[in-house]
Amino acid sequence: MERANHKSLFAQSVSPIKTFYSMVSSNRYSKLGFYLFLAYLVLTFVGPLIAPYAPLSTHGPMGQAPSSSHLLGTTIYGQDVFSQVLVGAGPTLGVGIAVGFLATLISVFVGVVAGLKDGSWLASVLVFLTYIFLLVPGILVVILFGAFFLGAGMALSYVMIIAALSLTGWAWGARTLRSQALVESKRDHILSSKLIGESTLSIVTRQIIRNNFSLILSNFFFTTIYGLTGLTFVEFFGLGSETAVNWGTMLYWVQAAAAYITGEWWWYVPVSVLLAGLAFSFALMNFGLDQIANPTLSGKTLRKLTKPKSSQPSLSGTDGR
Repeated sequence: MERANHKSLFAQSVSPIKTFYSMVSSNRYSKLGFYLFLAYLVLTFVGPLIAPYAPLSTHGPMGQAPSSSHLLGTTIYGQDVFSQVLVGAGPTLGVGIAVGFLATLISVFVGVVAGLKDGSWLASVLVFLTYIFLLVPGILVVILFGAFFLGAGMALSYVMIIAALSLTGWAWGARTLRSQALVESKRDHILSSKLIGESTLSIVTRQIIRNNFSLILSNFFFTTIYGLTGLTFVEFFGLGSETAVNWGTMLYWVQAAAAYITGEWWWYVPVSVLLAGLAFSFALMNFGLDQIANPTLSGKTLRKLTKPKSSQPSLSGTDGR
């Protein structure tokens, strides 16, 4: 018993960063997604430093195809597309991660409180709000929110976009965490902690959150993808600032200039591929975590489950002829 308690205390001393690294490095899909994310992170910090031109200034012929002087060509306004891609990486990734972090924080608070305080008026209110946000399409709410401010003569800033997306992206994670908190609250180790006088905050941080860390991390990846696509939708519909350089705004400029029709592929294909790759990196990490949490998703395990059993030797000792 003493040895088991020692192991429990040791497990609780492991930091979330080490836990995250051990999870990511133990699966090939999550490892690939993490390395891809690191490449985007380097692009975010290095991009503005190596951008050859100012992203909104005219530096070449209008609508020029890719060349040695403009690696991704120019826009119809003579702006360098490569510079816009490099400078726009930071705000795009920043908004996505900020939305993922805030939405996950809200989901953890709502889900854990609703689970631990099950039956109270507070839990009932939180569950009601969760189902309301589950039923209402989040992106539609953000678009309507942006249209209201645009009608008032004010475009959505990054802070407003992050706040709107975070407030509409937490419900799925909260619903799952509430179910887990309900189960955890009835287990012996939680009941024992309550009996010895351990505070609710300590139980939440040292046991419930740690025991569900992979689920919380998976929710972070999901809501980060939601933040990336949400920013793209908001900017694509022209609800954000038209002078803010990010990958969503670039697609807005493309559709405003009808570049899809004129065939200026260099203006929208590279940024679209980069956006898809960034979302794919988080999807890979999320898939890797799913395989860790559920070993039946592993390819090796699936092959073992589907592998036909070898024929048993005949009891008579013959070969069946």
